Amino acid sequence: MSSTLRSLLTMLLLGAAGGLTIFFLDIEPTPIVWITFFIIAFVLLIGKDLYIFKFSTNMNTVERYVKHSKQPYYRFLYAYLHDNEAEAEKELAKITSDKLRAYITIVVELHRGNYDLVEKALGKIDSIEHRHYYFAHLSLLKNNQDAYSQHRSAIKSRIYQLLLDAEVAYHQGNMAEAEHYGQRAIAESKGVQKYLLIKTLEKTKRSLHRNSYF
Repeated sequence: MSSTLRSLLTMLLLGAAGGLTIFFLDIEPTPIVWITFFIIAFVLLIGKDLYIFKFSTNMNTVERYVKHSKQPYYRFLYAYLHDNEAEAEKELAKITSDKLRAYITIVVELHRGNYDLVEKALGKIDSIEHRHYYFAHLSLLKNNQDAYSQHRSAIKSRIYQLLLDAEVAYHQGNMAEAEHYGQRAIAESKGVQKYLLIKTLEKTKRSLHRNSYF
């Protein structure tokens, strides 16, 4: 069942529940009552998606959310991380945002070793935290320790710090330590971020030309 159909059915059920509540409690169905009810219903629907996106630890639920997302960006990531190149190309063609396409370029080309393309795409990223993280990762892959240290010191996210610790350990050939930090990052993450980390790790482990832990 698509997310749109699920949302419609949920709205219908909430509407029916609201109607029954008004009937049994003998509440006068004034316009303000109905407006209030539909505002509450809307918040509940949005809240559910927000919970799945940011806080859920049920990866089956999150996977369905990503796979059937209304956003082609997430459908692209689902296809890409499952090695479905044809579907990934199909979804990529639907993405018009330069910023989202820049994120895709970074994710894909970083693992392909096309570092010039990654550096160019980073100029289109607004999030300072994301820029520092990807520049740190890129600097590590290019063996630029000074640049890595500069960007690493600016990162505030605990998850990103753990991810980079895993990458440093992997770069040094310490697989046990890389695994330790990588699993800690996954354990401390939630929602779509957790799902993407798990699937990215699975994809890199399948790669014949692996250059990163994640």
